[in-house]
Amino acid sequence: MTGFLAAFGGRLAERWVALLAVPGLLYTATVAAALTCGWWRVDLVGAVGRHLDARLADAAVAPSLRTAASVAALLAGVLLLAAGAGLLARAVAVPVELACCGAWPRWAAPLARRLTERRGRRWGRADARVREESAPGPVHGELVAARNAIALMAPAHPTWTGDRLAAAETRVWHEYGLDLASCWPRLWLVVPDTVQEAVRTARDSFSSSLLTASWALLYLLPGLFWWPAALAAAVLALTARHRTRASAGALADLVEAVVDVHAPDLAAALKVDTPHHRVTPDIGRVITERLRKGV
Repeated sequence: MTGFLAAFGGRLAERWVALLAVPGLLYTATVAAALTCGWWRVDLVGAVGRHLDARLADAAVAPSLRTAASVAALLAGVLLLAAGAGLLARAVAVPVELACCGAWPRWAAPLARRLTERRGRRWGRADARVREESAPGPVHGELVAARNAIALMAPAHPTWTGDRLAAAETRVWHEYGLDLASCWPRLWLVVPDTVQEAVRTARDSFSSSLLTASWALLYLLPGLFWWPAALAAAVLALTARHRTRASAGALADLVEAVVDVHAPDLAAALKVDTPHHRVTPDIGRVITERLRKGV
């Protein structure tokens, strides 16, 4: 048990440093630089130092110890601010994920509808070109790739990520008759540990890209007063966009692959016969109906 707690504590410390401490320290330093060098020109370090010195004098701390105590208090304050910034970024990542997945609030519904229709028109034109060039060959492959770059299926969300994740659910339903939302928790129980670990890694990569996007939003605040922070926000936003698309595509592909390979194992676990060890749409609909339990 002691070894387990030590290992768990080590991993927890590593995740805290990677996800909260280091990015939070950079953000705290950027905010301090924006206040010091930006439009407001606030002597932040000097003001904090004078405030700490006054508080220590009120507490009757010896003058010889005030410098060390001020430095220790300043470091503690910086670490607390860095941890707070990291926690704020993780909180912001939740609405960022909803926005990336196309789950926009009601007040943004008109904009979401217009963006979805625009993406649908682009996809429709690309799909028409694919159908016109029906002969197999390099040209047909390029047209298919161009269409799929917009969406794998007719867009139903205002964002690429939302359509890519939703496409996995739709394709699984069309191919196997399985409702992915209903069957996934049960499927998770029958897949090997290596598969679970691969899915967790893909999900962590997607979450990490969303966290980068949330940091980009937070850097916009000091960017209003100091242009280097705005530049950092732009770089982070471009990086987050690329990483989010890549990680969302990888996650969706992996989820489909898990169903492709282990759907017969789910049927076997539920005692549903699968001729030729293959889940057909009819069999999948039987499994879906059982798992939904009439809901």
